[in-house]
Amino acid sequence: MRDFLKIVGAVLTGLFLWGIISTALTFIFFIGCISALSSGSSKNTETEIEKNSILKLNLSQAISERSKIDYSAFYNSFSLERLETLGLDDIAKALDNAAEDDNISALYVNLSQMGVQDIASAESIRKMILKFREVSGKPTFAFADSYDNISYFVATGCDKIYMRTLGDFVFNGLCSQSIYYKNALDKFGVEAQIIRHGKFKAAVEPYMQDKMSDANRLQIQTYLSDIWKVMVENIASSRGISSEKINKYADDLSLYSNDELCVSSSLLDGVIFENDFDKIVQEAANQNVESDIKVVSISEYCESLTEGFNTKNIAVIYAVGEINSEESSSEDIITSSATVAAIDEAMNDDDVKAVVLRVNSPGGSASEAEIIYNELKKLKEKKPLVVSMGGYAASGGYYISAPADFIFAEPTTITGSIGVFGLLINPEKIMKNTLGLNIETVSTNKHSDFISGLTSKDSYELAVMQNSVEKVYSIFLQHVAQGRNMSIAAVDSIGQGRVWTGFSAQKIGLVDSLGSLEDAIVKAAELANLKYYDFKSLPKQEDDFSKIFSDLMEISAKKIYGEEVYFQKKTLEKFSRLKGVQAYQPKTKIY
Repeated sequence: MRDFLKIVGAVLTGLFLWGIISTALTFIFFIGCISALSSGSSKNTETEIEKNSILKLNLSQAISERSKIDYSAFYNSFSLERLETLGLDDIAKALDNAAEDDNISALYVNLSQMGVQDIASAESIRKMILKFREVSGKPTFAFADSYDNISYFVATGCDKIYMRTLGDFVFNGLCSQSIYYKNALDKFGVEAQIIRHGKFKAAVEPYMQDKMSDANRLQIQTYLSDIWKVMVENIASSRGISSEKINKYADDLSLYSNDELCVSSSLLDGVIFENDFDKIVQEAANQNVESDIKVVSISEYCESLTEGFNTKNIAVIYAVGEINSEESSSEDIITSSATVAAIDEAMNDDDVKAVVLRVNSPGGSASEAEIIYNELKKLKEKKPLVVSMGGYAASGGYYISAPADFIFAEPTTITGSIGVFGLLINPEKIMKNTLGLNIETVSTNKHSDFISGLTSKDSYELAVMQNSVEKVYSIFLQHVAQGRNMSIAAVDSIGQGRVWTGFSAQKIGLVDSLGSLEDAIVKAAELANLKYYDFKSLPKQEDDFSKIFSDLMEISAKKIYGEEVYFQKKTLEKFSRLKGVQAYQPKTKIY
């Protein structure tokens, strides 16, 4: 007994001490965060770029549409510095300026564990690198611990491509996998009641059947083939290899763990240690190889740049994330309130002569999309409106793009998905049969429980909801037909929820031209007859300290569940909180 009490006492003492230590560490951690946020509230504008500096584009981090404070960096490194998530906006700004900066002698792109979220964003970065090469004539280098399909695609924007010794070169073609939940839901007694318009509207398919439909398989196969064709043709052109040979390598996996073949086939310029790679870049940049490598990051370089024109005569409005009525601090969300405020600011600013709407969204709430659509229609009556599509501009993302005067997309943008659905998850069976919970209902009318989430809907109620879906689909068709100068029948023939790449969307009239955000800004200036122009970004970004809590929770969850399981978990959570009719096309992971 005495030994037992000693053990218990030791455990309790240990827990007590750990509680004190962890509390102290947490306190120090948050004091550091507050200090970092306050000290970093204004950027250092005195950054000086030394002669023969190497500009380093580090893609081994999450890349967003716009640069922003990265609170997760505090968790990962306990750094007390104000760190930022790198955005496509700052990458473009830095590369454009560095191309003509005599102090920048070379570009180094780090692609280890690349954090680019979608292929269209990867393609956009690759084009920025190619433009830098063309304008500057300066040497460009890519390096990675290992390469996969997408990171290698970006790397081929550079003159020279290197990989670390004993790295993996995984070049095997694109793959999209979907998990179907129908059988699992049946086993647990959970019923999914689905109302949709569009045979290709596959967002709800995993809840209504146990395998992929032929229509869905066709559209996925089509857009994967489109994307792969774009990638292969660009890689072939950059590396001087035929497309047939590249596809052969992808089919037989002969490049995997075969450094010699990777180099002899001209896909890589060398397989070396990073220290040796640094010396190659230093020599190309006219630096002393016996000294430490002299590099400047994209963020540091942007801090060194002076502002452009005082008058910002083009407004770039960012619509990034799911369209939802509820604000969320854990992920990008497009709300009608915030987006309409940005639209009104641009519309009422006499200095702003044209507007570019940057869309990177899988869609969401149809009612929220309608509010945004109508405000954009008002803006278009006063000023030119150009849309630039990022990785996704599908379903609701296309809905809000429809009123534009001109639409740009990347060849690999996922767009279209003109269709709508409603999804009801009925837990009545699992509550009664598994949990032993009985639902009793008292009502005044026949359908008083129509909006209840506890009971299933009868055939009449489902028919009422189907009418609502049909109405929204009809409005969606009208908006697209009016915006694209097409007949409703023509839009319906390419609608039905079908997903298209930007490459195919241009052919069928949903997109006017293939191009980047920069191309869209140039077009907006042209439509507004602007000879000289500069732009401002909306909505304005503000530091939000409360976001640190949600960021920390998300990082912890990813570590606990693993990336793939966490992705599926988030997908299920998104569907569980859908309300009303949805114009939504969930993002699909492409490997």
